[in-house]
Amino acid sequence: MLSKLRKIFNILYRIEQDSVSYRELIEFFYGETPPVDHNFLNYNYAPHTSKIIKYGRSAKTKPLFSVIIPTYNRSELLLKTLNSVISQNNISPAEFELVIVDNGSKDKTEKTVESFAYQNGKTSIVYVKLKRNYGADFARNVAALESWGKFLAFTDDDCIVPPDWLFWFKREFDTNPEIAGVGGFKVPRSTRERLDIYHRFLMWEQFRNPHIRTKVSSAFRNRCGLTANVCYRRDVFEKLGGFNLYFKHIGFREFQNRVHKSGIKLLYEPKMVEHFAYFPFSTHVLKLFVQGWDWYLQHVLYPNSWPNPSFLFLFKRTIRGIRTVLTSEKQLPLYNKSFSDIVIFSFLSIITNFSLWFGKYWIPLKMTSDPRFASHDTSF
Repeated sequence: MLSKLRKIFNILYRIEQDSVSYRELIEFFYGETPPVDHNFLNYNYAPHTSKIIKYGRSAKTKPLFSVIIPTYNRSELLLKTLNSVISQNNISPAEFELVIVDNGSKDKTEKTVESFAYQNGKTSIVYVKLKRNYGADFARNVAALESWGKFLAFTDDDCIVPPDWLFWFKREFDTNPEIAGVGGFKVPRSTRERLDIYHRFLMWEQFRNPHIRTKVSSAFRNRCGLTANVCYRRDVFEKLGGFNLYFKHIGFREFQNRVHKSGIKLLYEPKMVEHFAYFPFSTHVLKLFVQGWDWYLQHVLYPNSWPNPSFLFLFKRTIRGIRTVLTSEKQLPLYNKSFSDIVIFSFLSIITNFSLWFGKYWIPLKMTSDPRFASHDTSF
């Protein structure tokens, strides 16, 4: 017991000193060596898979698109997502397949997919059930390996895509043969009567600066990559090795860095999917803890391009955030600059940055005390 505690505190001290390697972190917390080539599509996913069910037509030719949707305990929202995908304009059902990876849901997700599949028999649907919740990027890699499409289109189980979504991807790839991926962003919608304050704050941070069409390889000058609304060429996705399954919330940013290092161009177009959510305070803070750990892991991998989420760095970021709250103009419906909005947004700026800093210590402690983390479980 004392030996284990010494090892834990030693690794936390080295995290504080920023003197630990990515490989050491993965080997310490997961008990496995990460792939040197970052190819996560070679990972053995079979032991984590409970079942694979294929519905619909028996395709003789590969579909143009594989629409990939990870899901966990959101059967009602998932059905709305599926209906939005199936209702695409200018794309026939034979041109795309749906690949749904269920991260061990406890609700009616499997029955929902089964019923939807029987009602839409002309569309090829693959349903994969995982044994537990291994995380969205883990599920996306599984889906990519089970898919056939030339292009991999990603969205989430709480999003509704526009009716020209796939046709937009097709048009951009046809007219921009040099790009490896194309994506947009998301606009907030609520599962309640109005947007919750945490959702408003998070989206306000994303929309303070204008969203403009961009076609570059830089991970910092190009917003393309958000997995709620993006499409990649299969050959490029496979070449880069898929998503890093050790990231729990912002793995798409790590993938963006690999794209950037490869000199591959992505296209960002401010085309939006609708994102339905409602964040209680506890959920908001917990996600920030996890993002804080992801941020640090990103820094360890790319120290020259991703800053260390140190206390001083995030303190300065907090001051800038509060200054922005005080000086920003109204941006309805996200920010109305009322007295209550100014106070709450300033408070959330403090909470956000503190949680990001604290997360790089709390998540490692959680990993060493909870055996679920050893198998990439993210049900916490």
